Amino acid sequence: MSEHLTRTGPDLPLSRLARRELPRLAWLLERARQGAGAATVVHGQAGLGKSVLLDSAVSASGPGDTILRAAGAEFEQELAFTALHQLCLPLLHLADRLPAPQRLALKTAFDLEEGAAPDLLVIGLAVLGLLAEAGTSGPVVCVVDDAQWMDAGSAQVLAFVARRIQAEPVALLFAMRDPDAVPALAALPRLPLSPLTDQEAGSLLASMPHAPLDAEIRRQLIAEARGNPLALLELPRGLGPAGYPSHLGLPVTDLVEQSFQRRFCALPERTRRLLVLAAAEPLGDTGVLRRAAESEGLTLSDVEPAESAELVQVDVCVRFRHPLVRSAIYRLADEAQRRRAHHALARAFDPEHRPDRRVWHQAQAADQPREHLAGELERLAGRARRRGGVAAAAAFLERATELTPDPALRAERALAAAQAKHEAGASEQAGALLTAADAGPLTGAGRARVMRLRGQIAFSLRRDDDAPVLLLEAAKQMAPLDAALARQTALEALWAATGAERNGDAHGIKAVAAAVLRGPAAPRAPQPADLLLDGLATLFTQGQSAAAPLLRAAVDGFRQADDPSWLPVACRAAWDLWDEVALEELATRCVELAREAGALTFLPLALNFQAVAATYAGRFTAASAMTEQAHALTEAIAGAFVPYAAIVLAAHQGNRGQARALFGQSLRAAADGAGGFVTIVEYATSVLHNGLGEHEAALAPARQAAGRTHLFWSAAALPELIEAGARTGRLDLAQPALDELAELTEAAGTGWGLGVLARCCALLSDTPDQLYEEAIDRLAGTRVTVQLARTHLLHGEWLFRSGARAQARASLREAHRMFDRMGAAAFATRAARGLRELGDRPASSATSVLDALTSQEANIARLVATGRTSREVAADLFLSPRTIDNHLRNIYRKLGLSSRRQLRELDLGG
Repeated sequence: MSEHLTRTGPDLPLSRLARRELPRLAWLLERARQGAGAATVVHGQAGLGKSVLLDSAVSASGPGDTILRAAGAEFEQELAFTALHQLCLPLLHLADRLPAPQRLALKTAFDLEEGAAPDLLVIGLAVLGLLAEAGTSGPVVCVVDDAQWMDAGSAQVLAFVARRIQAEPVALLFAMRDPDAVPALAALPRLPLSPLTDQEAGSLLASMPHAPLDAEIRRQLIAEARGNPLALLELPRGLGPAGYPSHLGLPVTDLVEQSFQRRFCALPERTRRLLVLAAAEPLGDTGVLRRAAESEGLTLSDVEPAESAELVQVDVCVRFRHPLVRSAIYRLADEAQRRRAHHALARAFDPEHRPDRRVWHQAQAADQPREHLAGELERLAGRARRRGGVAAAAAFLERATELTPDPALRAERALAAAQAKHEAGASEQAGALLTAADAGPLTGAGRARVMRLRGQIAFSLRRDDDAPVLLLEAAKQMAPLDAALARQTALEALWAATGAERNGDAHGIKAVAAAVLRGPAAPRAPQPADLLLDGLATLFTQGQSAAAPLLRAAVDGFRQADDPSWLPVACRAAWDLWDEVALEELATRCVELAREAGALTFLPLALNFQAVAATYAGRFTAASAMTEQAHALTEAIAGAFVPYAAIVLAAHQGNRGQARALFGQSLRAAADGAGGFVTIVEYATSVLHNGLGEHEAALAPARQAAGRTHLFWSAAALPELIEAGARTGRLDLAQPALDELAELTEAAGTGWGLGVLARCCALLSDTPDQLYEEAIDRLAGTRVTVQLARTHLLHGEWLFRSGARAQARASLREAHRMFDRMGAAAFATRAARGLRELGDRPASSATSVLDALTSQEANIARLVATGRTSREVAADLFLSPRTIDNHLRNIYRKLGLSSRRQLRELDLGG
């Protein structure tokens, strides 16, 4: 389309674009030249002029600009990283400048080297690095046309890149029909193309080189085209002696396709056969088309009539005038013609260097089940998976299923295809394949695996009520066949059940736990996961005292774990044991293993655990850095994740407005209202109000959170309920909470738990002095600095009320010093208020050098101050090194610094 419009020179569409949309893209490109990258999605129905607009924008680029192009192809959506490879191919000579893990991930994805299956985000960092390297010599303009047909891997990687090029001289332009067709790009800025007005349409018709149109035909053409420039260019070609046939009401794309099909049918038979070949292979590789044509007794010269008809152009590559031309030709061909074309194309590919395309075309050419092809596709699926192309693996396996003659093997392959679909994020599509698998003669183990995958899909789609039941049933079916897998599935069921709990009803968890205990026993030499399963099942059925030894053994075993899979559940066990040392160690190990394994989709959860541990330790700046990383990563993968660590941190920091905004945002994000998310917010709300001294307001959320059993956040809410109840005279609420807290903490037997218990006992005692001192002694030997500071505060407030002013002053000063240093503003204000009543004038030292910085700048400053290089910080925050350096310049300017050494010398908190 773009070549035709540019060549024939109808000025109106381009002048309209220049008046409406072209300035927006020109601004985007100018920003890139100034080193401020951005991305946008140009969208509108087929034929509105998206390609014209992009071509016009790119034509204004300077001689030093790098122009990169790619296009999605309707028949290649399932082949891994096709569009990304097109875009990056001119830059691959720069790959050696990338860090080794990124370089290997990129080359593995493009099938240029052998390596472990790369994570999409590592590939994204590599592409970001390539563009940054290319940008050192001038602006880079990336154009992705027909983005609605991009393969899933390319779309996810480019969405990641698009969100992280703000400091790069890069403009990334996508063109697609429906802006919601690619979920990964949904959050990017959009530029809609609107249809031509009737006046503009009339001017375009008048500018075209055809016979004059009478008024009625002209009116009908404008009505049928509905402002679509391509339709206005195409529909007049259908005019015959009888005038223009009426098709009012048909979609514009159908009218245009019919026009292309009429022109196609008028071509010589050899030309039509050649065009079907070209339509069936969207690579646009002239060499492939030539070899396929020769195997059919055709030559490339047979394309000339189609070039004269302005349907296609074949030179260094094959370019259809518009994607609708390709789809119109392919759909017009009957099944036999398509199969013949795919057979010829399969012969045109080298089986050594392009086995995927050769086998894919062979599979498309098959007219009946063929085991040898199904086996080849299955092998290609493994190859695609090793390249990180899980979506491509799923497509190969799905087609292999269709081509498998043996019903039992077909069911097994359908199950494998469903698993791959689920891993690729297409869980809804996986369900249809599971139905096909379930209809086959599966073994008992196969049926159990089907049930397990149904449960995993339900869990991922947040159908939390279904997931535990399905997983538990799968574990039951597996028990006599594979005890180890049955126990692993049971642990999945138990974990899903904790997420499904709502409104304080623990019946579901107890039922699942009881069923787990009736299942296969742990092996004679149990692994940490076995101990964890038995410990949690015992916790939910028999209570803390019975479970503590098993949970302790599990936690100790996981300290040496080499696999991050169950570490989050082990962190939960450390919480249940009130063991802050194990919690911090396991969370840190979880982060390390997730990074080493490239499991970046798993990393936000690990970072949140680590950030909670840092918050309880009073290291708010470190916790903030971790939550920023988790947020950056979640944003990078366009994931939906409730940032519970940020919720807990905001509550302890005591900024009412910021905390409430975050609480509300988190509840909205947890659309299914799962008990765990609600409980976190209720717990955090009670912490916030207790910190502000608003004990009456803290009472209701603390009571609600504490009422939900078997969630750690419920146990964490018990001290909040006891403090709020004691301060408001609601002993009827505080005393039962204290009894429950005693049961939990005495069974755990840790300094954290027993220290908090002693403090809570003091709140309800008539002679609390000794209990406060016991609490301080116990908590002083732990890492939970926040709890120690809160104990000093409560002790000081009681001493003041008792008239022991000197001792009260000492306790309140210590509390104020600790809260002030960590940044717990509300608690610090509460301590300062007590000190002022004693005649003190407490001075805050909480003003930090970081206060002058934005949140992201403060995070970068903290990381650089630890000695990390720009590349290392960029990898941590999933940004480019240039972005880090730009932020560093702003940091130096705001703080009056000139070097990293000076930054390292500042006290930026731990």
